[in-house]
Amino acid sequence: MKSADGRKKFLRNFYTFIFYALAVSFFFFGDSFVTGEIFLYDNIPGYSIFSDESAVDVFNEDYEEIDVANNVPFYETGQNSVKSEKIDFSKLTDLSQLRKNFYIVDKKTLMTKDYFDVNKFLSTNLKIKKNGNFPKVLIFHTHSHEMFADSASGDIFEGIVGAGERLKERLEEKGIKCIHNTDRFDVVDGKVKIMGAYERMEPVIRKVLADNPSIEVVIDLHRDGIDESKKLVKTINGKPTAQIMFFNGICRILKDGKLEETEGLANPNIPVNLAFSFNMQAKAKQMYPGFSRGIYLNAYRYSLHMAPKSTLIEAGAQNNTKEEIFNAMDLLAEIIAEVLN
Repeated sequence: MKSADGRKKFLRNFYTFIFYALAVSFFFFGDSFVTGEIFLYDNIPGYSIFSDESAVDVFNEDYEEIDVANNVPFYETGQNSVKSEKIDFSKLTDLSQLRKNFYIVDKKTLMTKDYFDVNKFLSTNLKIKKNGNFPKVLIFHTHSHEMFADSASGDIFEGIVGAGERLKERLEEKGIKCIHNTDRFDVVDGKVKIMGAYERMEPVIRKVLADNPSIEVVIDLHRDGIDESKKLVKTINGKPTAQIMFFNGICRILKDGKLEETEGLANPNIPVNLAFSFNMQAKAKQMYPGFSRGIYLNAYRYSLHMAPKSTLIEAGAQNNTKEEIFNAMDLLAEIIAEVLN
């Protein structure tokens, strides 16, 4: 009898331990399940992943409440042909309409009128200078290890790095010279190490920019990680094409229901960062509706502070094929060239 009681006590303690372990894991890593990757946090000194549900209650003339359900869908799946879409920019002066039609807002931050002014976005000069055969665009990958459904193992050009090479080729065909940096910032001693990748990336990319002062555009190209039941693909111009998503960090975080500057992550280039992604999203909607999932906003900085025309782009996800991704790079190059020219 005592043996049976002992087993019951052991099982109760074991299940209690499992319950609390799962609860703690969800508390610290729950947000990464929403975004698909923990990379969102690896450049935040001293940052502890948390969930601030008070964000949904914030609403006044300066702040818009967070309502993810009314934003651009995080997963926009399906197959269809597309026609050009007309955009009534006058309606987007209303912050709620702008958010609904262009942005996906993480619950750790908010859109504010001072940062999100459509008229300023449209009047920002994003054209590159025509000054000879010098590189204008830098493409790199903070997370070079990201692969696709049919990527062959052992070759980084089978994954997101290969997508970057394709984007470079297509941009150069359009007369925009590029540098493609293929350094592996997420690999240490031969092993993938995501944490700290942004810190390891920055001095290398800053040196590339210093050595090539003609560069005006900086693209950090990523691949998203999503629920396997979803698929980010559409048929565009008769080809299966992975969807993309633009990404901005606005260095403002919600704390106790108030929006504050994110400590230690200043970025003087935020106004142009935002204008750049807005104009690319607008061009994507006009040229290839449904190709871009929208612009995701989060509270941090990522790799967007080293040049005004900087952007982080998520190309497809882990369950897209290389063909779908490369087709997406062809369209992305067209959109970037339209904005820059």
